[in-house]
Amino acid sequence: MAKVCILIGGSHGLGKALHDIYKLQGFTLVELSRSGTGDDHLYLDMARRETAIDTVDQVLADLARTVWDEVQLIVNGATISPVGPLALSEPKQWWQQLDVNFTVPISIFGRFQHHFGAHAGKKIAAFVSSGAAHSPMDGWGLYCASKAGVNQFMRVMALEQSRQTQPIQCAILDPGVMATDMQASLRQASEAQFSQVERFIQLHQDGNLAAPETVAQNIYSRLAQPFNGAEVLDVSGH
Repeated sequence: MAKVCILIGGSHGLGKALHDIYKLQGFTLVELSRSGTGDDHLYLDMARRETAIDTVDQVLADLARTVWDEVQLIVNGATISPVGPLALSEPKQWWQQLDVNFTVPISIFGRFQHHFGAHAGKKIAAFVSSGAAHSPMDGWGLYCASKAGVNQFMRVMALEQSRQTQPIQCAILDPGVMATDMQASLRQASEAQFSQVERFIQLHQDGNLAAPETVAQNIYSRLAQPFNGAEVLDVSGH
């Protein structure tokens, strides 16, 4: 059975755990990120949107020439920087975060539809979201907005795909709070940037951060089951 996973942001944390579990399960892996390694890695800088989309578009076009029994696209790449009220940072920093978290993910899903829309077989487009998409957090304005925006895009994409003869299944994944580099960077923030920083420090100290490997296994298992359109799938480790 020919299966491929196109993983955006698979070099560390949850992405690396997803890479390992899908490879173990016999998927052909194409991993795109800035810092990945290995034969299945391709360089991708999501902050440079024009070259990023050109790269992903070519990868998808090449893969679409093969008949796959199952194709999964998982968009995991994200950034939370800059943290804090917008008065503490500059517009160019804002635009970079919005490109990484919003513009490029939506563009990738659009090109996936273009290249794989008519393919038979199982097709999944999955977005690694966040509780911040529906729970406002001070200092995270851009992150909250971009995650919420892609969530809504995925719901619309699911509605559109439900009218197709060979639909792509759309999944929004809520991974909960994990022990990742992003969490580590948040614990370095000041209270002026993020008033809840002490709560996140306490979560770490109390051992209440899920292991990325646990969440990755939950994602793999959940996407193997039926799900309804772009509902938010709880794949947290707690």
